[in-house]
Amino acid sequence: MTRYFIRLSLGLMVLSLLRASVFDPAASLVEIEITKQSYDYTQPWVIRNQQTRKNGIVIDGKQVLTTADGLSGHYLCRVKKGGVSRHYTAQLKWIDYYANVALFDVEAADFHVGMQAVPLATEIPQSGTLQVYRWRSGRIEERAAEIIRLYSGSSKMSYLQHLALSVSSEIESAGWSEIVCDDDQLIGLTASASAGKLVVLPAPFIADVIERHAQSDDPGLGYFDFSYMPGKNPALLASKDFEPRDVGVVITDIGRRRLANNTLKVGDILLEVDGYTIDSEGKYIDPTYGRLSLHSLATRAHAAGEPISMRLWREGAECSVDYILPRADFDKSLIPEQRYDAAPNYLVVGGLVFQPLSGPYLNALGSNKPVLLDYYAARPPLANRDGLVILSRVLPDDYNRGYEELRFQLLDTINGQTIHDLESVERALQQPIDGFHRLHFMHDENVRHLILDAATLEPATQRILEHYRIPSDRSL
Repeated sequence: MTRYFIRLSLGLMVLSLLRASVFDPAASLVEIEITKQSYDYTQPWVIRNQQTRKNGIVIDGKQVLTTADGLSGHYLCRVKKGGVSRHYTAQLKWIDYYANVALFDVEAADFHVGMQAVPLATEIPQSGTLQVYRWRSGRIEERAAEIIRLYSGSSKMSYLQHLALSVSSEIESAGWSEIVCDDDQLIGLTASASAGKLVVLPAPFIADVIERHAQSDDPGLGYFDFSYMPGKNPALLASKDFEPRDVGVVITDIGRRRLANNTLKVGDILLEVDGYTIDSEGKYIDPTYGRLSLHSLATRAHAAGEPISMRLWREGAECSVDYILPRADFDKSLIPEQRYDAAPNYLVVGGLVFQPLSGPYLNALGSNKPVLLDYYAARPPLANRDGLVILSRVLPDDYNRGYEELRFQLLDTINGQTIHDLESVERALQQPIDGFHRLHFMHDENVRHLILDAATLEPATQRILEHYRIPSDRSL
């Protein structure tokens, strides 16, 4: 009898330990409440407060991991655990908008009581069923997710290419950093959702980003700043004395994002990157995940600034080069695709509203966007310009009579000076010609130029600001 009770006690102890090690999403998952400033690029002086909610997960180091989506412009973040109403203030440790990853610290000691860190998976399964968790109405909601495929995809927050996971699930209104798990390990965080499919930011990529940010001098993530076409057309290959062999792609453009114009030449046939053979469709065989796009090699085990070996066919012979991986940087583009944690820039001059041409501005226009702006967004970089400025609208006043209907006009020069940004607009307006400001627009605009009176410009601007209740004539 005594032995029976000993065995029973030992069995209960083992069962208790096993239960203690079982993943409990309620002890790891948190809800993040974000209070932030939101901006209207069509009225850039208007700033509103907005609140959004998303999910986070506790990982090693008592840190809360989430995606960067929805955090731009934030000034207060609070977290809730266990589905209760108490909020804990969270401090942003760092955020990487390019990678779509953010990490928070919570200083309150009692927040961490009972919380369980979840390990990040070192490898992503390529088939099977996963679990999706999130807080909803004070309860944990769980849904199954079936793996569709692993692929090389673009970041939701930038043009970076990296490993992504596609899964199908019945969970609704997802895509806000819900956690995706396989038993007790984190497979990834949801980045977006559409029609029953989730795009998941995979844990190995997240782990690489976290490790990089732990360095004292973060080199940043890199990007292949070149384009290519399939190396399939026999005549195209024959013109380069290259025999078709289902290997290699033809470089068609270099430095479109103004990140790098090194090593490669238009017309090169790219045969190999970082030791991996590139097929005629621009794919390589990853040793872990199979056939992926060559663009993912820029973020696979490399950081910006590092050389990546490439083998080419150039001028009738093979050669090897080192491509210096450039750091992703929106601000280097002629038209920056994104702008985070900053209010829109604008300048009001005599009722004319000038704004830099950017991705957020074009997105704000939506279907009202003129075709010409699409053209400038897609065309090759203008070598003599660092950026483009647009006359976005005119606030009617006697001073600008006759110009009231002008909008979406791209500036070329003011008083003979080339316009790159709002600062160059300011400088040019300090040098009128014969008492007038002469504004010229791009040659393909429907209006070529307009004239403003220099002497009455400043009082007109102040009158217009007061009339339209605009707090400032500028945000530079």
